[in-house]
Amino acid sequence: MNYFIFSDESGSWGNRKDPFYVRSWIKIREEDFYRLVGIWETHKLPYPTKKSLLKNSQGINERLKKENFIYFFTFTKMNEFYLRKVNIKDKIMEQVNRVILQLEHVLKTYMKDQIPIKIKNAIDYILFLNMYESYHLKNAIEKLYSSDEKVTLVIDKPKFSEDDYLRIFEDIKKERSISLLFSHKKDKADYTTKYKLGISLADSLASMCYDLLKDEDKDNRIVDYFKKYILGKSLVGNIGLIGFNKVFYPVNLGYGNEELIIEERNLITTLSKKFKL
Repeated sequence: MNYFIFSDESGSWGNRKDPFYVRSWIKIREEDFYRLVGIWETHKLPYPTKKSLLKNSQGINERLKKENFIYFFTFTKMNEFYLRKVNIKDKIMEQVNRVILQLEHVLKTYMKDQIPIKIKNAIDYILFLNMYESYHLKNAIEKLYSSDEKVTLVIDKPKFSEDDYLRIFEDIKKERSISLLFSHKKDKADYTTKYKLGISLADSLASMCYDLLKDEDKDNRIVDYFKKYILGKSLVGNIGLIGFNKVFYPVNLGYGNEELIIEERNLITTLSKKFKL
């Protein structure tokens, strides 16, 4: 049996203003997906966006609801990443600061300021990719993949280099029959390919999930949408809520900040109340 899994992200690991990093995962049989693409092209239906889904433009939700989609959402609370104590990062930065002091007489002022920032950003890139993003991918594959399937994972181009992403994918997939393709929404020629419908839906749902976590769904339109169309086809995550899976749950004292534990509990309580669970 051949399947597609479509995934897109919302939020950014490198933007301190983003409180969450979210990935949506949407699984569907290959033959069902191609039939759905044909329906979209024949009836000239609007592609899924947050706006078109919440407005149910031309009844697209009822058409999507008929299909055997499986949904899953993984997320990282970003201040946990920034505040987490990682010994290797601390040790490297200690050495960097020591070297800059030793070379202070030959470095220009802007170099003394910029070198530590650039190195710290590079370390954060490597740590997030190989710790957090890899667990987003690992958690999703373990939940969505069955041994009797052949799966094509289609991911909108992530905020990492494709080569770096492929390395963690190859490490995680192991003996599973999964291949990985990258889509590119910003490239119009690429985005109008056969994967557009799947990536559009993944993009929209990731954005909605991000708004739910940020508590920006003031009129409950997204909550109502998820309850009506998404949760009934979602897999149970690790926080006791259908669909939602938190990377590195639960927070422990090793992160070096007890307030993160309280924040995590409050977040899960708030989500539970939204869905009245």
